[in-house]
Formats: sequence, structure tokens, C-alpha cells
Amino acid sequence: MKVFLDATVMQQPATGVAKATLGLYNQCLKNMPQLQVSALHRQPLQCELPPSIESVQCGSYLSSSAWKKFYLPVCVALREVDVVHFPWNGGVPKGLSNTKVVTTLHDVLPLVIPGCFKSERDEDAYRKRVQRDIDRTDLIITISEYSKNEITRNFTVKNDLVVIPHGPTVCSANDERYSEKEHRGNYFIYVGGYDMRKGIDKLVNTFIALHRDGRLSSKLVLCGSRNYYSAEFKRLIDKGIHQGIIEEKGYISDQELAKLLTSATALIYPSKYEGFGLPPLEAMTLGCPVITTKFTAVPEVCGDAAFYINPDDEKDFSRGILALQNDRELRLTLRAKGYIQANRFTWEAAAKRFLQSIVD
Repeated sequence: MKVFLDATVMQQPATGVAKATLGLYNQCLKNMPQLQVSALHRQPLQCELPPSIESVQCGSYLSSSAWKKFYLPVCVALREVDVVHFPWNGGVPKGLSNTKVVTTLHDVLPLVIPGCFKSERDEDAYRKRVQRDIDRTDLIITISEYSKNEITRNFTVKNDLVVIPHGPTVCSANDERYSEKEHRGNYFIYVGGYDMRKGIDKLVNTFIALHRDGRLSSKLVLCGSRNYYSAEFKRLIDKGIHQGIIEEKGYISDQELAKLLTSATALIYPSKYEGFGLPPLEAMTLGCPVITTKFTAVPEVCGDAAFYINPDDEKDFSRGILALQNDRELRLTLRAKGYIQANRFTWEAAAKRFLQSIVD
């Protein structure tokens, strides 16, 4: 079987989508060694492909829209591939005949996040684009039951969606994913981009307030791409850094992230809007307790293995942070539960479901 993978998402520093896509295909190639996978891209990749995936860079002289609209369908036709997979929320062009079109639609969160659209016209354009991608697709894959429900509630889908959750994309260097012994550093960790929807401003505010009141001794380590989305948010970050409360790591390697998660007091992930929630899964895999929310898809990932808080309630948020700082037994309980919960999400299961779906 020949599969063409639209590798556009891998032309930029590795995101959760890129890492998850590589994790899926790595396992697919282990399960089905005869599978032929080619990653098609316009610009050089910034993610390392496994040796068994062919890298096909072509059409770099074209704009991204022209490449996707005209060049990709021609390449698919000339190669006579069985499946073409768009793993990054659509972007499906016309003209893909005689091949099975697979799209991974991770979520439709713009329809859920308040104020995401500047106007009704913008929302209408988004709805039309997503519906067009769905109409051009033979198989829609999504990553959680929450996302499946939102997609089917908002769009017309001709075939049943297939839910294929992610596996973890970060493991420790020696692959010792969990130990009963606690290796605690005096810090909490946040993993993710600086995005208002992820509640990072409320996290920073709560941390500064707890230090001001003398109730918290741990610092906060921020990992992820820096996007200071407002002057006030930048001021808060600078204040925390100046006081020695906050440390910014920026984008870091998986190896460094694994070390930080393994020794953290807990991951704090206050996002209310997630199609899945990869950082909590990675934290649980590595024995790091998780503080998070009960919104959108996050409870599907964390089950009963997280300490849930309401990020809009500063007292409740503070209660969670202080509980994990001060209660060793709670940390150990969440670590043990988290490891069991994380084992429900494997690339072996994801690859098996994916291969069954594209072969049927």
C-alpha cells in the first residue's frame, strides 16, 4: 500500500500535531513493514523523518496555496498512491480521484472559544472551509470523543468519524517512564504555547499572588513558544522573572522536556479548550502529577488521575497548586494513577486502528 502524507505541518518547528503524526506513522511502519509512506512537502522539513519514510520535496518555487491546490493533486496522480493523508486539520484540494482521501480533523475549537472570530463573516468562512474539506474526504479521523461530537454537531459528515487518540510523544532517555520513587524538584511546569485560551495568564497571576502572600515556595517553569499576546501579559511574565518566581525555557527538545517533567512537582495545564490534551498525557507517562481542568476533551485524557481545578476561580486554582506542593501522599497517588491512565493511550492501538481504517 502506498500512502502520501501531506507534510506541510513539519515545515515548522515540531508542534504537537507534527510529533503525533510521526508517532503514528512510526508505529504503522512497525505493524506493516510493507507500507510505503512518502512525505510530500514544499519547503525543507524541520522535523526528522524516520528512515523508512521517503521525503519528497517539490514545487518550492510555488506559493503554498498554489502548491496545495495544483501541484499536490498532480503528484498524487503521477505516483498512483492508494491513500493521501492530510494530518493537519484539512486543506484538502480538489482533483484527488482514484485515491482514498484521509483527513485528521483534530478539533473545531474556533467554534467553541468565545470571541475567536472577529465577525460573523469570518465564522461563516471557517464553516465553509471545514465543510469543503469534509466533503472532499473519504475518511475523517479525529482524536477524541469530544471532538467527534463537536464536528458532527456543527457539520454534515457523510461517513462515521473514526476516533484515534494520540499516544505519548515524549519519553525519558532510558525509557523508564515511571518509578515509584519521587524525584521532586522545587518547581511546577507549564507546557504549551503562550495562548490565552490555555489560561496561562491566570496561571501566572495565581502564582505571583501565592508568592506575594508567602504561601508558595516553588517556582514556575514555562516551556513552549513565546507569544506575548498582550502588553499586560508580557508585564506579568517580566514581573515573575524579576522576582525569581518564573523561568522561561521557550521551545526545548523532547529530551530536556522529559527531564523537566520527570522532576517537576506537577504539570499545571489550565486550558479550557482542547481537542485532546497531549501535555497531560506526556506528564502522566513520565510520572508527573497533573493539575488541569474538566473542560472539553481534557477529562477523556486524564480520567480520575488528575487534580481538577476551575481556572476562572483563583481560590480553587490556588487550592490545587498548594495541595500538590504540600501533600506528598497526594502527589504519589496521582503519579500512580497517572501511569495507569497513560497506559490506555498507546501508539500500538492508534496504529492498529488507523491501518484498519485506511485499508477498509
